[in-house]
Amino acid sequence: MFIAAFIQTRYSVPVSFQNIFFRFDPLILLVISIAYRTVVIAAMMSLFIVAATLFFGRFFCGFVCPLGTTIDIFDIFIKKRKKAKTVLRNGKYIILIFLLVAAGLGISFLHFFDPLAIFERTLTLVFYPVAMYISGIFNIGVSAFYTESAIALSFLAVILGLNFLSSRFWCRNVCPLGGLLALISKSAILKFSFADGCTECGICEKVCPTDAISIDDMKLDSGECIDCLRCMYECPQHVVKYRITSGPSRLDISRRQLIGAVGAGIIVAPLANALLHRQLSGRLIRPPGSIPEPDFLDACIHCGKCMKVCPTNGLQPCILEAGLNGLWTPRLAARIGGCEKNCNMCGQICPTSAIRNLSPEEKTYAKMGTAVIDRARCIAWEQDRVCLICDEACPYSAINSLSETVRDTTLLRPFIDERICTGCGLCEARCPIDGRAAIEVYSMGEERMRHGSYITDEKIRLRACEEKEEDLPSGFIIDN
Repeated sequence: MFIAAFIQTRYSVPVSFQNIFFRFDPLILLVISIAYRTVVIAAMMSLFIVAATLFFGRFFCGFVCPLGTTIDIFDIFIKKRKKAKTVLRNGKYIILIFLLVAAGLGISFLHFFDPLAIFERTLTLVFYPVAMYISGIFNIGVSAFYTESAIALSFLAVILGLNFLSSRFWCRNVCPLGGLLALISKSAILKFSFADGCTECGICEKVCPTDAISIDDMKLDSGECIDCLRCMYECPQHVVKYRITSGPSRLDISRRQLIGAVGAGIIVAPLANALLHRQLSGRLIRPPGSIPEPDFLDACIHCGKCMKVCPTNGLQPCILEAGLNGLWTPRLAARIGGCEKNCNMCGQICPTSAIRNLSPEEKTYAKMGTAVIDRARCIAWEQDRVCLICDEACPYSAINSLSETVRDTTLLRPFIDERICTGCGLCEARCPIDGRAAIEVYSMGEERMRHGSYITDEKIRLRACEEKEEDLPSGFIIDN
């Protein structure tokens, strides 16, 4: 189902069930709501998972999570290894506490640990470009994400490689979503337990992928159990039962671990905010409708959906343009592809509203930045040759070709009206010179709001004047 939703996440396909898995992720609801200081309404459906976990236990990890399924599939190809006891059982709780403390201080590190975001991002940055290249749909030399893909693939490789230590190592030791669900499932109504007649053969303990069973103590930890049913199926006496059990299980986490997790969040969050956030030369262009940058970094889960649906492939993942915490967030690489005027897919597909879902009309008024002409590289300005491509490419009539005399040569040369330019980058994408374009988009003048409309009377008036001017005979100019 996750793969089906991923395949349907593409340009021109209406957004319907593509975000359903993210809607049911309670970790997204909890962390982003704390960091963003606003309840993420779209993720409220995750409360159904919370309620179901209180009743059935940690079934999400065993039956729903696509990353957990991938880990199980990978585990099939690993040769039999010696059964290893879990040594970092509380790791997932420590990471969960760290995420919550950091979120409380205004920094979200969710994208490094949430299994759904990791899996979606890996599919987008690694497997999707390869699949498209193999199918011949586009040239991988243009559409691949290179360094960002290597980093994303390394993340998945490490997660899968941990299986060589023990089965489901990520799920039982690292995953904070698993930690959250484990805490809830300790109070679950239905749990696995031993009935009378157990011969203590130890088969159930051997087949358990999360070390939830201790045959010596005749105990089954409901927080570690992922409801995979293997113990029930493998028990020769059929004494493992799934039944109503009263009383919550105990959480064994030391005071030192708790203090360490809280301390790490208190130290790392402000450090990341102070040292790791930066913008390079004003060239960090966010998608239209993106909320203000600090809020954007908190709300964005770095899943890559907006990049996948971009029809021009202009949305590319950041490396360090927005600091370490901005890794894999979307930026407009206009030289690869600009932002099409009639497309608002990135806002539609964003599962957390880090990119607002603007109407097609309002999206055209959202200013991402401003185009700037480098006259030393421009064919018309530097080489005294006729070139009107940027003028023709601009869908907002923000570039005008006017007669200008340079070195005793009078030609039509491009001028930019910064009041009308939205920074869509189509001019930069189509600039015909080799290498860096002679016209580039910078973030100056960008407009980013959490609420409210981008359409103003002033913008409407300026566009109306520009349209009237285009209809006039050559040589007439309207005084704006």
